Parts: sequence; structure tokens; C-alpha cells
Amino acid sequence: MLLLACSVHGQLSSDFYQSTCPRLQRIVRSATQQAIDKDPIMGAAMLRLFFHDCFVNVREATATISSSEKGSPANFNSLRGFEVIDDIKAQVEAACPATVSCADILALAARHSVSVLRGPRWQVPLGRRDARTAASPAEAIANLPPADMEVPGLIGIFASKGLDAKDMVALSGAHTIGQTRCPPFGDDNKWTPLDLQTPTRFDNKYYRNLLGGRGILHSDQALYGGGQVDGLVKSYSANNSAFFADFALAMTKMGNISPLTGANGEIRLNCRKAN
Repeated sequence: MLLLACSVHGQLSSDFYQSTCPRLQRIVRSATQQAIDKDPIMGAAMLRLFFHDCFVNVREATATISSSEKGSPANFNSLRGFEVIDDIKAQVEAACPATVSCADILALAARHSVSVLRGPRWQVPLGRRDARTAASPAEAIANLPPADMEVPGLIGIFASKGLDAKDMVALSGAHTIGQTRCPPFGDDNKWTPLDLQTPTRFDNKYYRNLLGGRGILHSDQALYGGGQVDGLVKSYSANNSAFFADFALAMTKMGNISPLTGANGEIRLNCRKAN
């Protein structure tokens, strides 16, 4: 589908739309709340879309994203929530025509999703513009960490985006919500919660699961077991506030990965396609 919360470079500001679209935050917050009330998994879907947008710079329609995803068996047909972004965009366009980018809408929807599910809040720098092109399937495969990756590989992929090991472990905590089609056993078409204890609440139970060897994905459980990030997993499992603080910082850093600003890109009128 498209959004590009992270393909830009320039000056971003949390009050970028203060005069041009003062109702933006309220619109996104209300629509996100309604979507999660209807289906709690939509919170995780918004967060995952934002992650993919930042790491792959996926920029066009649902079909484009789907074809990119098909290159990775672990991610096959697993991106959801495009209709929620469509709804938010329609409401924002009605209030502030041709003003707010799909990239910024996605960034705000991800933040509000975490907040609605009782996670941390943070200031979202705004002012991104949308790209006019889409990532290729090869780019998706190259930039997204597969579910069977070990810690050194994960650190390498995150480092290539300007994120360090602490950012990687903190952002992995997003798996405290949501589901996967790739359980370690059973039917691949069956959705399995990534956090078996509190799958619709954003908390540090994910890390406690890792301490007990109950990580669902190999790349999750690989974070704990005698490796170089064991200390971070232990810290977050014991201190929810520390996890929240580091997650918020890492989300801000991830949202600032090479954004498009100024005269670059465009403000899409339809998030599923370039103007």
C-alpha cells in the first residue's frame, strides 16, 4: 500500500501541522482507537506497517507490498491494516486537503496504537513526504530480518539503518503484541500470538517469555541464551519502565531513517498509489 514514514531528510517537528491541520492528532487517535476496539490485532498491524515502511521504504499499493512480502516465507501475506490507514487518510483529507502525508499518518497511527494498548507515548517528529516509487521484492528481502536470523545478523541489519543493539532489542519488544503465521510447530496458516501471556497488551512479558525459553520466533528466542544481548533482555524483563523508555527512543530513531522532506516526494491523496 504505501506509506513512507521513513523515506525523507530534512527538518521534522512534532508541531509541523499545528497551523495547517490542527485536528490531525485527534483524528488519528480516534480512528486508531476505533480500529483496535473492533479488532485488537490492528494495533500490532499498525506498528508492523511502520517498521516495514522504515526498513524497506515500501511506498506504493497493497499489491506492491504483498508481492514484496511473498519473497519471504516467514512474512507471507502477513501485513494487515491498510484499510485502517485508508480510513484515517480519508478523514484527514476531509479536514485538511492535500496537507498531511501518508508517511506521517502511519507514524502517528503506530504511536497511538502502542498507547491504546497501554504502552508508552512519545513525541512523533512530523513533516515527512511520500515517495513516488515502490520498493522491489528484492529490497524487501534484503532489508527485513527473517524469522530464523541469529543475533549477529540482527545487529548487522539494524546497524545498517543507524540503529544499535539496544535499539534492536527494544524494538523487538514490539512482539509483545500481535500474531505470526510461523509457529515453531503446527499449521503455518494458523495465527499464533507472539506473546502467549498478554497478546493484546503492550508490556514487558515478551522478555519474560524469552527468559523461560518461550519465544515463538527463532529470531526472538535467539536474543536470550548466552549471547551478547542477554543483559538487555534481563533488564527489560525486570523493569517495564526501562523497556518503555528505550522503546520510545528507538521508535523515534527508526522514524528518522532518511525521511523525505521539503520539495522531495509528494503528499499523496491516496495512500495506495502515487499521485
